[in-house]
Amino acid sequence: MSALKKNYPQQPLFDSWIEPAHYLRSDSPSAYFSLLTQLEGRTTKQQRSYPVASMGFVIGACDKSLDTWISQAEFWAPTRRLLHFMRVGLLFVDLDTYKLYEFAGLSAEAQLELLLRLCEAQGLPEPSLVIFSGRGLQAKWVLDSALPARVLPRWSLVQHEIGRRLAGLGADPNALDASRVLRLDQTVNSRSGEIVRVVHQSGARYDFDQLADALLPLTRAKLQELRQERAERAADPEYQKRSATRTKGHLTAIDTGALGHLRPFIGAQLAWDRLADLRTLAQLRGWTQGAPDGSRDLAVFIGASFLAQAVPNVPRFYDELRVLGREFAPHWTFREVNASASAVIDRMKRMAKGETVEYAGVQVDPRYRWRNDTLIQRFGITPDEERQLATIVSSGEAARRDAERKIQYRQEAGAVSRQVYEGNAEQKRATARLMRAQGKSWAAIAAEVGYKNADAARKSCA
Repeated sequence: MSALKKNYPQQPLFDSWIEPAHYLRSDSPSAYFSLLTQLEGRTTKQQRSYPVASMGFVIGACDKSLDTWISQAEFWAPTRRLLHFMRVGLLFVDLDTYKLYEFAGLSAEAQLELLLRLCEAQGLPEPSLVIFSGRGLQAKWVLDSALPARVLPRWSLVQHEIGRRLAGLGADPNALDASRVLRLDQTVNSRSGEIVRVVHQSGARYDFDQLADALLPLTRAKLQELRQERAERAADPEYQKRSATRTKGHLTAIDTGALGHLRPFIGAQLAWDRLADLRTLAQLRGWTQGAPDGSRDLAVFIGASFLAQAVPNVPRFYDELRVLGREFAPHWTFREVNASASAVIDRMKRMAKGETVEYAGVQVDPRYRWRNDTLIQRFGITPDEERQLATIVSSGEAARRDAERKIQYRQEAGAVSRQVYEGNAEQKRATARLMRAQGKSWAAIAAEVGYKNADAARKSCA
């Protein structure tokens, strides 16, 4: 892990006691963070959201004698829903060491020593920050730049991998999502009476891609390589003749390379990308007050289908569905949103029970899966609209993009355009004819101008 890139900032953005300033760094007025507080004697928590730009003032004014939690990511609306996720500037894990008998009662410093040893043993870099939460620890790896929403699925994979490697110290598997809140530095933990405080600060910031490549089975470069290999195979006429499924006995083998609609990354990534496309389509069509009559029910239903793929946790799905309903059908009640998405909800419940259905010859969970052609037909997406979408595109648009990528690859490899190639060839012919008129032999012309041999030079000037 020593090869991972570390950056050490010269100047802190805020006073050092404002610990969240290390990873909540946006000055955009549309970026929000959330604080949760719990009043003494009450079990419910109160949440309020504020612009990240005002964080120094908000945290400075909050009551440190109350149990207080803060969001770890930024959102483009005053909520903590993943549908409003904007960016995240760190990786983190919540270590419930106090739940493990062998670690219960250890001091914060003793817990920290165990954490640093385990990180080294598990191939994890040294955390940028470690916070004593009053009973356990919060380990954080600050990134050198915040990650946008499109990277969320890969970020989640890294989060879960870190949690898996630190399971021996009580890593909470339910506290790894981007909407998570952790205890705020310098506030009280009423259960222990301890003050939450920073116990370790290395100052390091990490490059996310390097960190992900070191921890995940497939690096980003390998994923791109697999994607390019699949595109090249798909363009091969002989490969296209192969059947997508081959049956032998009672088993059906699915040749994923022959299925052009599959992409070499996790399903959650495609689901988020498609949901982003649906939002882009709404913007292109001017749906500022939600989807219009005739499209509203479809937008909620299809959006809920994508959401079910992106957020497979049923309780969390309900929370996100409520936000989705306000976006596409702001005048509907949540009961009406649920009614529109009832079939999606039913399949989510069946999935939670472990039910499966057959799809393309294999057993999969019963959540809806949509083909691009069906989505384009249902929404009446035009070719001009397709060009502004990332994933919901026809085979014709996909072929156009593939052709553009291949041209770019050839240019990056040093190839020239057809126009430049023909211009160079004409210049070579002109030079060869001039030399021939001067009495030079075809062999001499070929050697000087750059033809393969004398015959090639002669034919070029014919």
